Amino acid sequence: MARYSSAAQLDMEWVEDWARRVNEDRVLRVIGRFFTANFVIGIDNRDYLIVVREGKIQKITDGLTPSMMGWQFALRAPSTSWSKFAQPIPPPMFNDIWAMAHPLHGKLKIEGDTKPFWQNLRALSWMLALMREV
Repeated sequence: MARYSSAAQLDMEWVEDWARRVNEDRVLRVIGRFFTANFVIGIDNRDYLIVVREGKIQKITDGLTPSMMGWQFALRAPSTSWSKFAQPIPPPMFNDIWAMAHPLHGKLKIEGDTKPFWQNLRALSWMLALMREV
């Protein structure tokens, strides 16, 4: 059973806990040192703007306003998908962002400028996998 069974549990506090875990990670300091981007994590109808500089999360904003349109890409999925993804051992089709975004599954939408997404894929995947430790 999922640790986070509702959107209410995947809130700003959870995102901040994840950001702390990301910023403490020793591996990410190495593989993410060139990862600088603004991206969005969408959980149901709520968006979180994540500002990353040199592999560290510098800022998180709950919700988007027209003045925050400087994000490069977005990863949006229902809370049920994020909750399965964040399990210590996720079920099949929720073990990584590619499985979640697969056309047969289609639970994750990747939107926006995919160039910084592809350029930083290793660091981003590592960063997202740290959700399982929150």
